[in-house]
Amino acid sequence: MPVTTDTCYVARCDVCGGGWGDDNFTQHFTTADEAYKAVSADPAWTTGGDRIVCNLSGWINTEHQAAIDALTQPAG
Repeated sequence: MPVTTDTCYVARCDVCGGGWGDDNFTQHFTTADEAYKAVSADPAWTTGGDRIVCNLSGWINTEHQAAIDALTQPAG
């Protein structure tokens, strides 16, 4: 059985490093753009610019909430 190196992309929370995916499985993508688009379509995650923030499955802490607020509040 040969061993090969494959490059893939995963989306991770900027705050805690948790990976995006179902049932504790981090989804792998062939491009960074694919990963970002998938996470952006998930209402449980917040994206903006080059940032991605999870909601800790409903358990928002102050660090996550501050990052989400920075992404969702208009600049002013």
